[in-house]
Amino acid sequence: AQDVTLSLRRFYDAKQRGQRNANTHLHLMNRSRMDAERYLREVPESDGLELVYLSHLRRIPDETKYISNEIVEQHFSDDVLKTLSGKGVILRPGEEHRHNFGRGGEGFGHVMLLDISKLIRPVSIGPGIMRNGTDGIPLQRGIKEARSDEATIVWCHNSYGFEDIPNWVNGNLDAQNIFDGGSRGSYEESFYRYLNLGMHVPFSTGTDWSIEDFSRVYVPLTGVLNSESWLKQLRDGRSFITNGPLLEFTVDGHPIGHTLQLSNSREVRVTARAVGRGNFHALEIVRNGEVINSTVTTTVDGHFEAVWDGSILIDEPSWLAARTPLAGPMNEFARPINAHTSPVYLEIKGRRPFRPAVALDLIREIEESLQKIRVQAVFANDSDLETVMKVYREGIQTLQQRLEEHTN
Repeated sequence: AQDVTLSLRRFYDAKQRGQRNANTHLHLMNRSRMDAERYLREVPESDGLELVYLSHLRRIPDETKYISNEIVEQHFSDDVLKTLSGKGVILRPGEEHRHNFGRGGEGFGHVMLLDISKLIRPVSIGPGIMRNGTDGIPLQRGIKEARSDEATIVWCHNSYGFEDIPNWVNGNLDAQNIFDGGSRGSYEESFYRYLNLGMHVPFSTGTDWSIEDFSRVYVPLTGVLNSESWLKQLRDGRSFITNGPLLEFTVDGHPIGHTLQLSNSREVRVTARAVGRGNFHALEIVRNGEVINSTVTTTVDGHFEAVWDGSILIDEPSWLAARTPLAGPMNEFARPINAHTSPVYLEIKGRRPFRPAVALDLIREIEESLQKIRVQAVFANDSDLETVMKVYREGIQTLQQRLEEHTN
């Protein structure tokens, strides 16, 4: 036997700086109940997580291996997640409400329902995933039921699924996940397009199946950590996401998620900082989806930092954010490093950005989704078909109204 002591030096303490993190998307499978409970007691805390949403998901026949389902279901009768929560980690219930054409093929998509008071049924919709029933229930029905129970609704996996656009443009979603269990998609596919229509879009993320990445979302929170307060900060858009570098960002001294009212064009002072164990290569400043400034990393006492501090002219309604580049470096889990703040919004005389070309592109995508649904879906009757079609037509109508308002 031999004792070895490893001396660790902390170069950044997010918690001490008032930033509290969560994993909004976690399932466990292929484990015994005893092993799953040990996992939940030990792994999130050792990984530096503070709040974890354990999620329920149905998929026949695979669900027999989903031990997290059993734990979430039991929680509603005896608060088992509170018992399993350790000193440093709070566990709360969630649900992955979803629809697929085929076992895992793209369908209506799926959302995370966070801090639910009960399971929203059906948990999963349609014969593709449940081997029976019809495709006649849109996700929107479950989303609205969960919102009436004061749950927080997060769209999963970037733009994967057909129903994301209609629900975003009609104000049914609270946050957008990306890189939650993989590297699918890009910021441009979802976040940037919605933001360029003047929408409020908080950034979020998680790890999906087990904790096999450092993906997490931070929000500012002082005092005692609890799910209700943390989720409010997320919905308010005060978040940044990361699987490595930690970010700081202000515009004229205002924090992430703030809306800055300008009476005319003028310069604003932007300060941004990123720190990390691995070399994330650069820190970038993004305005309305375009990288307008960047600075490379430097080594500081064994870790990496990048700082940008300067003035930016705002001569049109805008949003600003900070990020690290996606291309290139990997973190300790061999996943591409990513980090991105939610934006600071800059209105000029009360106006936010609105790009007609983006609205037209989203209308086209909704119309394409309708065509795919008509070909792939199985409906019990015309009423089921109409229930689903209505969700998408309302999305198109909202975007057309926005286009008319902008033209006028």
